[in-house]
Amino acid sequence: MALPILNEAPKYTLTVPSTGKKAKFRPYLVKEEKVLLIAAESKNETEVIDAIQNTVAACLDNTVDVSRLTTFDLEYIFIQLRAKSTGEVAKLVANCKHCGHGNEQSVDLTEIDCSVPKSSKSLVSITDKITVEMKYPSYADFDVSSENIETTGFDIVAKCIDTVMTEDERIEVSEEPTENVIAFLESMTQEQFTKIADFLSEIPAVKYNLDFDCSSCGEHNNIELKGLQSFF
Repeated sequence: MALPILNEAPKYTLTVPSTGKKAKFRPYLVKEEKVLLIAAESKNETEVIDAIQNTVAACLDNTVDVSRLTTFDLEYIFIQLRAKSTGEVAKLVANCKHCGHGNEQSVDLTEIDCSVPKSSKSLVSITDKITVEMKYPSYADFDVSSENIETTGFDIVAKCIDTVMTEDERIEVSEEPTENVIAFLESMTQEQFTKIADFLSEIPAVKYNLDFDCSSCGEHNNIELKGLQSFF
């Protein structure tokens, strides 16, 4: 008689930040935790992101297309998985802003916030006749292994353009060749491009405000923890 397979069914419900839709998930298991630990020990950002994406894909129900999740969706969902898998309270070391001393702190993962505007897209007026509709990027849009940060950033801006609207038509950028999108961006003035690029600086992220008094110097600290690396 074969041994039983345990804990494969979804048990909990979360809300995907960018869409507001509900999704069911299960805690990650020993097999997934092993992969996460190996990735964390490697300190390779690409391996860490791959491990997180694979874990989220394994634990979410099949109503969610993980490849289409935004960066902050993936961050938030993974933290929810971690809370149900290894405990809702995480231990981390926060450095004092005044003396640099490392203070061990407890963070309630259930209190981590990921506030998102009502619309996951943003309209940017380029001229009186041309408007660009932006979308939030996924981790698939980031080449974290690239050494050319400037070029990579330019490519990410291009990938965040969803549609271009003129007086006569609505152009779906996903249906356009990449070289056409790049040429469109390169034809902009610096002021026009800055309007587009500013969208990236406003991408939501998981956040947590940590208040503590330093155990070494006694000074009070208020630190905003932001992004997945603060909690991984």
